[in-house]
Amino acid sequence: MDNELEKKRKEKIEGFKITFDDLDDIPDVPDDDDFPDITDNDGIDITSNDDFGESDDFQFSDTPQEITSYSEEAFSEPELTKSELRACRRSDKKRRKRKAKKNRVIFRVVWITMILFTSIIIGEFVMVGVNDMLAVGREEKKTVSVTIPKNASIDQITDILVTNHVINNETFFKIFATITKSTSGFTQGTFDIDTNKDYLAIINYMQSDMNRTDVVTLQFPEGYTVEDYSKLLEKNKVCSADAFINLCNSDELDEDYTFLKDIKNTKDRYYRLEGYLFPDTYDFYVGEDPESVVRKFLANYRRKCYLSRQRFDKNEKKSTVDKKAEAMGMSMEEVITLASLIQAEAANEDDMYVISSILHNRLDTIESGGKNKFGETGFAKLQLDSTEFYPYKSQAQVPASLRSTFTSTYSTYKIDGLPAGPICNPGLEAIKAALNPAKTDYYYFCHKPATEDEPAVPYYAKTNAEHIKNQEKAGLI
Repeated sequence: MDNELEKKRKEKIEGFKITFDDLDDIPDVPDDDDFPDITDNDGIDITSNDDFGESDDFQFSDTPQEITSYSEEAFSEPELTKSELRACRRSDKKRRKRKAKKNRVIFRVVWITMILFTSIIIGEFVMVGVNDMLAVGREEKKTVSVTIPKNASIDQITDILVTNHVINNETFFKIFATITKSTSGFTQGTFDIDTNKDYLAIINYMQSDMNRTDVVTLQFPEGYTVEDYSKLLEKNKVCSADAFINLCNSDELDEDYTFLKDIKNTKDRYYRLEGYLFPDTYDFYVGEDPESVVRKFLANYRRKCYLSRQRFDKNEKKSTVDKKAEAMGMSMEEVITLASLIQAEAANEDDMYVISSILHNRLDTIESGGKNKFGETGFAKLQLDSTEFYPYKSQAQVPASLRSTFTSTYSTYKIDGLPAGPICNPGLEAIKAALNPAKTDYYYFCHKPATEDEPAVPYYAKTNAEHIKNQEKAGLI
């Protein structure tokens, strides 16, 4: 078929020939000057004879002349018969099937290889992770100390555990914590933890304050003020002094400790919770929440004053502090305030009961205008040095900018009766003394100051004249 097409093509080419006469007979081309002026192309005929036996006359005119090409027919593709077309299609279809089949085989091989490779990686990851989760294959058991910062994220905790070799697989631990919803709730602080614990044991261990080792044990002596408490707490890195004091001046805990609702004169107090931070020995954590710290003091106060039964007099049955106060016609506010004065003034426990008697005797004169049974007056004012500069212990502790003009609103030299609130946090013995005063006729007391060799010595008096003599004995005048 290709030979026949080529033969036809050659025949057409040979039929299109241009014959030239002898070149010698061609006249010379005249110069430009010999050409006549042509201003119009009318009358000029161009005749071309071709071997096809046709004559075409060409005239220059404004109308475009159509040029016919004979090459199209010579180079056009031959038309295929239906049988030839079907044969080509069948051949192409077979070729495509062979190629598709080959591609499917290659794809399956690649896909199976990828699945096997991925399965091996995942299997190894799961196996290693599960072993670490169950503490299989870890280093030999030892105990390490880890410190968790406040509000630590699961990423931070994981990094700390990996760094300290408590766990080995960081990613698997995070997955486990996420699945078990244990990404939060971790307690800040320092923990001594064994390296052979599984994931669940590790998480439970670090979510309990009971396992912390950064414990600070502090003793708060009787007579410490809120200011003293705040400084001791901050010094030992339990919490900041300012945060502690701010909470002591708030009413945030009143709903949980109903006895705080009895405080009516908040505006007159320097520290609202003064007197309620029961002195004792406490365990705290480094960086503990100030609210947790204050709750420990208040819970102990409630236990000692409202729950624990005491024997106030050997001839009486045991009773709680609040019940004893009620029997004596005193509010708990009055009891704690009076106890704080006794705590600040007494030289020892025996002295507490006598001073309590003196203060009760003076308070009893308020109804008679401050006049005692000996005819002396002015006893409505308790005149206690411990109240003169409160909330400071002495004039020297008053800030220099205030020292010359500072006057405490608690000063019992200026007010009648008890001050607006406690001046310190009294211990249980001072509280018992406030509710069980000794029976005396004393209205005065003073102390010979303690020395390195001798404790303070108390002196008591019924009249002012006796009191002056006692002051001389004590070396005060």
